Order: sequence, then structure tokens, then C-alpha cells
Amino acid sequence: MAYTIRRKGHTYVYQVDYGEDAAVALIVVRSDAKNAEGLFLVKQDGSVEPAHDRPGFGTNRLSHDGLWPAPPREAIADARVIAQQKAHTAS
Repeated sequence: MAYTIRRKGHTYVYQVDYGEDAAVALIVVRSDAKNAEGLFLVKQDGSVEPAHDRPGFGTNRLSHDGLWPAPPREAIADARVIAQQKAHTAS
């Protein structure tokens, strides 16, 4: 499922993904401008960690500090469920 937010005149789309890492779900973020994609890792406890330093992802060139806007709560909740399911199947 995708979630959209608008910040400072730009649209950001957050896509929740299963990912390959054990017990972690992914949220990939894209902007409406030509820009790198950002990445957030969501753990089973709901904690969110930026991971734009992974291959294929990058910083947000639309932001002076390079950070991507935090994912919407709904995206984090969906990703948390996925991470919990992955942790359960791995044990």
C-alpha cells in the first residue's frame, strides 16, 4: 500500500515493502521531483530507522539537511505488522 504526503510544495509517496532482511520491513519513499529514493527500516517494535545509505538509495536533495520526511503513522503501522510476521515465521 502507498501513502502520500505533501511537504513544502512537494509530494512524497511512501511504499511499504516486505524486503529481504529478517524481522524488518521497508518503507521506500519517492518524491515528485527527480531525486534519489529514500529508505526507512521498520522493526517489529515499530521503531523506524533511516537507511538512505544503502545501495540504490540516497539523501533527499529537496531538503537542506538531506533527510526524508518521516513516514506517515499508517505506513509505519503497516510495516510493523509485516516485521512482526517476519519475526514470527523466522522463529
